[in-house]
Amino acid sequence: MNGRKKDEPVPVKKFAQRCGFKVYDTPSRLKSLKSWDFPVTDHFDVGVVVSFGYFLVRVWLSTVTLGDLRPTTNALDVFLQHPHLLKNLHHGAINMHPSLLPKYRGPAPIHHALLNGDPTTGVSVIEIDPKAFDVGRILLQKPYDIKRDIQCQDLSKELATFGAECIVETLTDLPTRKKAAVVQDNAIASKAPKLTFKDGLISLDESASDIFHRWQALSSSVGVNVQFRGKVVKLIEARIPTAEELQSVEADEARNGPAATGTFFFEKKRQALWLRCADDSWLLITKLQQADRKVGGALDFCNGYRLKNMQRERFEKVTTGPVNSKL
Repeated sequence: MNGRKKDEPVPVKKFAQRCGFKVYDTPSRLKSLKSWDFPVTDHFDVGVVVSFGYFLVRVWLSTVTLGDLRPTTNALDVFLQHPHLLKNLHHGAINMHPSLLPKYRGPAPIHHALLNGDPTTGVSVIEIDPKAFDVGRILLQKPYDIKRDIQCQDLSKELATFGAECIVETLTDLPTRKKAAVVQDNAIASKAPKLTFKDGLISLDESASDIFHRWQALSSSVGVNVQFRGKVVKLIEARIPTAEELQSVEADEARNGPAATGTFFFEKKRQALWLRCADDSWLLITKLQQADRKVGGALDFCNGYRLKNMQRERFEKVTTGPVNSKL
């Protein structure tokens, strides 16, 4: 026993198994696709794809034809040399993408919507294009309001439920929706590439709202980080203070003068760190994690450095690697 949770099948797989359907699990690595036991049949009516990390058409072609080709053949070569297998689906295949396409094409549309502070996102149900990701004709599109303080993992769950409803609505009258399908306007398209540790690094000249949006988007994945006395510090919980709460820092600045951007201090009354940001804005931080330590409250962080109540300190630009949030 190592304390880690055992992998659980996704709900769709559990449902399929209860109904006696055969389940074909994709391999964890792209190199293993040649041994993937994928069904080659013309008995399917329609394909439904959600959050699938491979180019579906090329995957099918690789599993069917790769053994007959030279070892150096890549997926694109296979696609060009053989007719795609979408034709085996009587009504083609559809994909649910959690954005208002053509905005945020790519693997991280929800992260980018939060990162940019968008008030609204949405779901697009599109036809799968045989040549590129997220460019198919739009069959159904609906907006979805983003809650002010929501984090990425929670918004993802909400959009999963909302998107499932949109898929059912699309399938209920698929022929009609295909006739009225809308071609995406490439001129207004934007990309949502995968985000990395570097995207979570806080710039000391950002406003509180910018840092908060970064925290909303990345705190549950790559993390949002600053540095203090040479060690990376991850922000675990943060929020924008209310106008009433801001009276505390206004009183402090009246006594001690304006705080420079990047300055922080601990306020015992609220058990939180106040972080001075750009544009005369402030951010409240209530939970943090320092490298080689567990997640703790703002008081734990300050006790570790023997920082006094209202004592001003300053965060630094990150110069080292990420913090593991599962220490």
